[in-house]
Amino acid sequence: MKKLFFTFEGDSHKPVIVLGHPLGMNSRVWDGLMPELLKQYRVIRWDLPGHGLSDSLEPSASPLAANALVSPLIEKCDELGIEKFHYVGTSIGGMIGQQLVTQYPERLLSATLTNTGAKIGSKEAWLTRQKDVMDQGLEKMAATLVVRWFSEHSIQTNPSLAGFWQKQLAQVDDYSYGALCEWLGNMDLTEDLGPCSLPVTLICGEKDVATTPELMQTLASLMHVKTLEIINNVGHVPSVESPNELIALLNSSLAN
Repeated sequence: MKKLFFTFEGDSHKPVIVLGHPLGMNSRVWDGLMPELLKQYRVIRWDLPGHGLSDSLEPSASPLAANALVSPLIEKCDELGIEKFHYVGTSIGGMIGQQLVTQYPERLLSATLTNTGAKIGSKEAWLTRQKDVMDQGLEKMAATLVVRWFSEHSIQTNPSLAGFWQKQLAQVDDYSYGALCEWLGNMDLTEDLGPCSLPVTLICGEKDVATTPELMQTLASLMHVKTLEIINNVGHVPSVESPNELIALLNSSLAN
């Protein structure tokens, strides 16, 4: 895989928190949380392949391996000498978090997974999305896709929200996005998950149509997590739609 773009902010003496963004977005989804996070943590963010400032995947590349997204993160932490870190991930970022929990628990201080699932959608649906993106392009599809990310309440209260993220999505590399769709279609962590000794927090949006509260309740059952935090009137991206509520939940869970 070509170079992924990482950002490192904050005091290097503070505990590290790593943030993983949803498909089609980029590390700017965390902007609203940064002022508060930087008071307590050194923050690492990165962009998925072909997203934000990360290099695109080569069209000639083979389908992404199961660990193709989690391995570069671990390698970067090794390179930086970071032995342990808190992790927060949304959607596909939450699936990467599940891989960290199951494969690298010794590296985690905690895991906060939002708007995700052990399996998201069906393989057929993701392969159809991949084909549509390759045929039509994300620039043409952006408006239709973005409206599914946010609740009606979020769009009404923040009129610029959808427009901003449509522009961001239109800039994502079509091939890389399609390859990640294929990866999501192949990913099913149901059999890998179980009771976990790590502090795990699960958070979902009440109005999320992609990773519904019901889907996240299934994840909670698989991981034996007793409490699923639900943010009212929020869709798929609480860090953007309700950063104050999300930071309050993070502060509460990470303080325990």
